[in-house]
Amino acid sequence: MATLTPTLTLASSDMNGDVLNLSVTDTLAVLGQVTTKQVVATTSGVVFAAAANYTKSFVYLKNLSTVAAEIITIEKADSGDEYLFLGAGEFAFFPWASLVDLALDAATGSPVLEVRIYQEAAA
Repeated sequence: MATLTPTLTLASSDMNGDVLNLSVTDTLAVLGQVTTKQVVATTSGVVFAAAANYTKSFVYLKNLSTVAAEIITIEKADSGDEYLFLGAGEFAFFPWASLVDLALDAATGSPVLEVRIYQEAAA
């Protein structure tokens, strides 16, 4: 068994004249598979995480592009509902209950999305 310990720290000494110092930590016992892959985004949605293949997971995504116009959209696969946008070099890390398939697309270019999925238990 592996343990994943994500930590988010937000700090600033001059945020709106106040000091910001926030840190949150969580843990996840990773008993299932860990998926690591790179997916090329196109203008038509590409499913990169099928819900049927996973249980509760944590998902790390990073747009590997260095071109500002190559924005990746993460969306619900069957409806196109948009979840988030990742600009060049941006990343996201979030819990995923694996109730919907996750897909990606890009309005321009062919940016590459780095994907890592840490699964709590075997599917």
